[in-house]
Amino acid sequence: LFASRRLTLHSLCTYLPLLALNFQLSVGNRRALRLDMMNRFICIVSTIFVLAIILVTTNTISTQSYQVNIPGQGAVIGSVDQTLWTKQKFYSFRGIPYAESPSGPLRFKAPRSRSPWQGAYDARHFGKRCPVITTVAKLSDEQLKEDLEDCLNLSVYTKRLKAKQPVMFYIYGGGFYNGSAADHPPHHLLEKDIVLVVAQYRIGALGWLTTLTEEMPGNVPVMDLMLALNWVQEYIKVFGGDPSRVTIFGQSAGAAMSGALLVSPKTPERYFNRSIVQSGAIVAPWAVNRKPLQQVKLVCEALKCADCGDKLSQYECLREVTVLELLRVTTDKSFSLVIGDAFGVLPDEPSVLLESLERTVPIMTGFTKHDGSFVLATLYDTIIAHYGSLSKFTVRQLANVLIDLGKDSTGLSNNLLLHTLFKPELLDSYNHSAAWPAYFDIANIIFMKSPVISYASGLQRKMLHPVFLYSFDYAGEHTRFGYEFGNSHYPFQGGVHHSNDNIYLFATHKLNSNDTLMAKKMVDLWYSFAVEGVPSVREQAGLTVKAMETESGPYFHINDQLSLGSDILTELTATVDDPENYKLIKVSPQTSPN
Repeated sequence: LFASRRLTLHSLCTYLPLLALNFQLSVGNRRALRLDMMNRFICIVSTIFVLAIILVTTNTISTQSYQVNIPGQGAVIGSVDQTLWTKQKFYSFRGIPYAESPSGPLRFKAPRSRSPWQGAYDARHFGKRCPVITTVAKLSDEQLKEDLEDCLNLSVYTKRLKAKQPVMFYIYGGGFYNGSAADHPPHHLLEKDIVLVVAQYRIGALGWLTTLTEEMPGNVPVMDLMLALNWVQEYIKVFGGDPSRVTIFGQSAGAAMSGALLVSPKTPERYFNRSIVQSGAIVAPWAVNRKPLQQVKLVCEALKCADCGDKLSQYECLREVTVLELLRVTTDKSFSLVIGDAFGVLPDEPSVLLESLERTVPIMTGFTKHDGSFVLATLYDTIIAHYGSLSKFTVRQLANVLIDLGKDSTGLSNNLLLHTLFKPELLDSYNHSAAWPAYFDIANIIFMKSPVISYASGLQRKMLHPVFLYSFDYAGEHTRFGYEFGNSHYPFQGGVHHSNDNIYLFATHKLNSNDTLMAKKMVDLWYSFAVEGVPSVREQAGLTVKAMETESGPYFHINDQLSLGSDILTELTATVDDPENYKLIKVSPQTSPN
């Protein structure tokens, strides 16, 4: 979902003003701060992947091309590339359209399969990204006249066109608001004999706005992915893929999407037979929009439509506005899956669908050690923007703001987490430097670790299939903490940050020798699970990673060396319990309790 970063304040997002605080942070004021933080957070998400990927493979790209004929569709021309470590040749087919453009009368509608094309389709370059304000706002008037919504395309990477290789189908994250195939270079994963598919799906307002009617049914991005998976079933064999061996793997918002594909009664069982779920879960509080009808009405009103009184009027207005107009009025909106969509993709609560699930699909899921540190960055930026420092707030007040993001109205989470993670004398102090480890664990628990554990436990209880659970603990040279905006102004480090695991799966950074070893280990783990249903690494052939036997475990740690753990709940306090947690706090002239 979420990879956060400091905003260029007000340049991308419109913030909701906070209610005047009396610095006692009443419940109402706490909600105001939480609302502002969440809107800031969603705006940040929109910038995550719109950065220059450090393509460490630039010098390997060849001018060679290769043509493949897709029966019933047409020919595609791809390019020839090579893997990063062993320089194996592979073929890249980028931007292959799998659906008609969801524009005009098809805006907000379920996707339609792409009609055949004449001649050879040039798939040597990526197709259009699905529209997001940070890219659309930079377009010229002439470019804005193009069909910006014609973005439902996929990229296929393969080494052997005549083989029958397992298929890995990646679902990227981006807060349901951003992301594209171009952000995920394949040069690590293609070291293995697989076919990698990265499909684009609709995002933001154009994907998630709904009236829960046939005109705007809801959950159309999930239907986009279903259509892309159907494309895989129909055509992947001409790229050397085996449609009977498909593993879906998704990260962050992509993890929630993979959960939707698993539990949805509309997903044919033949679409995939294994699933890897990284740093996210469909049962997370951020994964479902509880007020979609209220949201679409507010967007309609923000656009100053003539009539927003009924669902049909809302749809007719939103269908006609330009992409830029729609994105401008939704920069501060959050989007996610909805329950009760018109086509029955998610007919009930995810927890209910999970409980009734009968599919036999081996699962591997987990989180990074400090998966919630991006939340702390967002909170810090929000408070500094409005108040200048943290010194006006006690530790208890800031902790409660974080805990409230979990949307537990009973107060149980607040009471238990405050008691578990903080010494009593710290709570009513202003010593935030001493409280950062506990803040880390709150953010980790609320946003990532507890939802992932709940998802894994729910699947394990059913005992239909093996469930492997991991914690990614490796701290390498690079981090996603800060993204292109930098992180020097924070009084804490990002730790093993959200999305850091993807640094080793996709060739986005130039890796040193130790990090390259970790990348090879990660590729081994993901590949072995996709092929055999059990994660393993060649260097530790004697280590057997076990599936969960109870709701507590076992689980495994991904680090320089794999290791096994018995009780996953110990990971909830991993930061507080870490004797080296002081390394997360920056020691510099700028560091202070504020």
